[in-house]
Amino acid sequence: MATPNATPYSPDDSKDTGMWANGDPRDISTNLRADRWVFFILLAITCLRSLSILASPLELGVDEAQYWLWSQTFDFGYFTKPPLTSWIIGLSHAAFGHHQWAVRLPAPWLHLLTALVLWRGAVWLASPAAGRRAALLWITLPAVGLGSFLMSTDTPLLLFWSAGLLAIIGVMGNRIGIERGMLLAGAAFGIAFLAKYAAIYALPGLVLLIVITRVWHAETRLPLKALIWFGGGFLLLASPNLIWNLSHDFATVRHLGDNANLARQSYDIGNSIRFIGAQFLTAGPLVFALMLGVFRLRTTATKHVLLFAFSAPPLLIITLQAFLSEANANWALTAMPALVLWLAIWPSQVSDLSQRPESTPPHTRCLTRRRLVGMAAGVNALLAAVLVVICWAGSMGPITPESDPLRRLRGWHDLAVDTRAVLTTHDARTVIADRRASAALLHWHFHDSDITVLVHDDDGYPSNHFEANHPW
Repeated sequence: MATPNATPYSPDDSKDTGMWANGDPRDISTNLRADRWVFFILLAITCLRSLSILASPLELGVDEAQYWLWSQTFDFGYFTKPPLTSWIIGLSHAAFGHHQWAVRLPAPWLHLLTALVLWRGAVWLASPAAGRRAALLWITLPAVGLGSFLMSTDTPLLLFWSAGLLAIIGVMGNRIGIERGMLLAGAAFGIAFLAKYAAIYALPGLVLLIVITRVWHAETRLPLKALIWFGGGFLLLASPNLIWNLSHDFATVRHLGDNANLARQSYDIGNSIRFIGAQFLTAGPLVFALMLGVFRLRTTATKHVLLFAFSAPPLLIITLQAFLSEANANWALTAMPALVLWLAIWPSQVSDLSQRPESTPPHTRCLTRRRLVGMAAGVNALLAAVLVVICWAGSMGPITPESDPLRRLRGWHDLAVDTRAVLTTHDARTVIADRRASAALLHWHFHDSDITVLVHDDDGYPSNHFEANHPW
């Protein structure tokens, strides 16, 4: 039975220099200096984003308020989402008090951890230079910039997805034993599953990796028993939520079906095109354009097959979902860690370049690739800076579109004040909301009072947490 090679992935970019490069591989001090600078940049960006959360006048979003409400009652699952995000919010809320910033503060630090995990993954795949590139690429993604200001289920999902991917990289590079590595990978993806069910895309990714490497005789292959160890780790960590769903008539699973809306199929290729177009905003225009190179699959290069296997399934499945019905831009975010790793190691594949018939020397083409990646990341860094300013100011200023996307983060405090005044006038203690949004935010603002917030369920079929648990 084939097993991973005895030799870890070998670095290919020994001629790189500078922050975006490896420097002389024999010069440890060069790498240490570059590592310190990059870590300082990551930390500075994270602190700046944290300050923007503290200073921002923007109020909580509907989902954030709902996750906070869930966090007040510990459970292994909730009506529309698994529990991890609410657990994190609950810890932050308990530590810092009832502040909007306390709900959001974990977000930028979770993304910092994700950047560090991907840094290590790229080092294992290629070199110290690739690690620094991966960390900087991740921290400047537009999706990460936005996700560092709003506490969503995607944020912990991406951290533990990246951790699972790191474990598989370690196994394929013979840095971690198969049994221990695949058990750790399964456990990490199991925790990711507790954040968002999109973690299930890891399973087709792993199957695809095994199939491609075995059928096309890649340089390194996983044995089939890896699936068993992976499945054991996954089920061990995901089982609390699976049991919760079983005991609650699969409430969350039914919600996923409602979100997919496959009962109303549109077969609209335009939806798929719009979804792919949205990825240029999610990852950044130049970055995503370069990332598409992952589909130029070299079936004998294990690292390429690995990153293809863990990026292609989410993108292809959600593109199909968009064609059948509809899809949001963030539904394929689990493709981003592998795509970032692929782009981080892309400039360093000198061995690939040397096999090409073009007359341009490999080191020149490598330098060109590094410049392209640096330029793409620079564009994203500018976008990230704009996002910080917008979040800090609470306004898009002169670039505000006709339909302001920030409008949903304003006005809830005023609504609560007006509602409290009406309740006081009529000596009432019950509010009947007509929608989930109002109910979620009023629960947040009335948290320290004896006011009860209910939701009118007009069809008798609960479609959200409030209709199921706070109906009128």
